[in-house]
Amino acid sequence: MRQLLLLAGLLFSFSAPVAAATGQTAKQHLLHSLQQLSKHTGFQCDFAQRIGYADGGSQLYGGQIAVLRPARFRWHYDSPYEQLYVGDGKVIWHYEPDLMQAERMDSLDAVDPVVMQLLDGRIKAEAVTLLGFDGVSEGVGRYHVRLGQREFWLGLDDAGTLAYIESLDALGNRNRVMLTGCVFVAPDAKRFSFVPPAGVDVIDVRSGAGR
Repeated sequence: MRQLLLLAGLLFSFSAPVAAATGQTAKQHLLHSLQQLSKHTGFQCDFAQRIGYADGGSQLYGGQIAVLRPARFRWHYDSPYEQLYVGDGKVIWHYEPDLMQAERMDSLDAVDPVVMQLLDGRIKAEAVTLLGFDGVSEGVGRYHVRLGQREFWLGLDDAGTLAYIESLDALGNRNRVMLTGCVFVAPDAKRFSFVPPAGVDVIDVRSGAGR
């Protein structure tokens, strides 16, 4: 099964400019951004994702994401090939049209549990530790943060919105996700339902399936 690493995480926020953010100011800026995240009922954005592999290779992905809380999301990859992750709060589907295959799941935790927490708005400001502020480049402040056992780098631009999020895995692969065209309006709930098209092979990988 061709299984992409999901986006390393998403944070959406509005806060004070970061051009002069240092020390406690940087921490306040980050905390305020996290607090603002939980206030959005839903949003939709375009994304561009680059995975840089430790051996020097890389892969680019692109598509759109929509979120409607609680627990509803829609990841649509349209390049380099089409695939869809969609969850209605109970069941998660992974659909690959060119393979004529759809997987029915109850969790994405095996891929990246932090992503689910961020999407659901379950991440509290108090749970995130600021490890360092790496300065500003081209109007984007770079924040090194830790959540549980995971570390990330967040790029917040002068307007306080997220310019990128970056992570580094144990194998040295670097994953950067950039967001554009974000609209902080709750999407239509109908977008988060999915029915496998006729002829598609459905595989049930939910825990306890087949028992």
